[in-house]
Amino acid sequence: MAAAAASKPFKTGLKQIYLPDNVITFCRPTRESQLPQFATFKVPLHFNKLDIRDYLFNAYSVVTLGVRSAVMRRPVLRSHPITQRVQRPPSIKYMTVELQKPFVWPKEPTKEELKQWDDEATEARVKLHEKRESQMKNYQLYGTIDRPNMQKKTQDRSLLAKQARELVSGAAKWDNRRELDPKWTES
Repeated sequence: MAAAAASKPFKTGLKQIYLPDNVITFCRPTRESQLPQFATFKVPLHFNKLDIRDYLFNAYSVVTLGVRSAVMRRPVLRSHPITQRVQRPPSIKYMTVELQKPFVWPKEPTKEELKQWDDEATEARVKLHEKRESQMKNYQLYGTIDRPNMQKKTQDRSLLAKQARELVSGAAKWDNRRELDPKWTES
């Protein structure tokens, strides 16, 4: 028992971690200047520095030298276009861990390399997902959703718009081509 305790470089906690309860995301660095000795994780808000250190050591046998944490507030969004209520989504917590051994991310695959795994259905799904994301962003920012009938003017819409302009300007007179009952025309 003494040999097992001596192999750990630090005192570990007794807190049990069950993976389905905590979602921890290993994030690719957003800037090129991040050193390979550092790794960034997106963690639940209740996570602390000891939890991430114990999690990495017990799950992956990764020794950490230090941990920094930051809570990022998210921007205020309009939740409903009619009531104009605003809400702030929950904050996101990031933890940057200093690793004993450096980790270098592999090079991102090129589009040609990805094509061997992608098919037409996947590409269509990705395009639809991007379109829906932009619609939801417009909804949150402006309170409107671009519907397909709003995106392009069909021939029917063009004809209706032309008829409406003629009626408003007085160039055409409205007629529904039906004979009215004489009792309605008499005053």
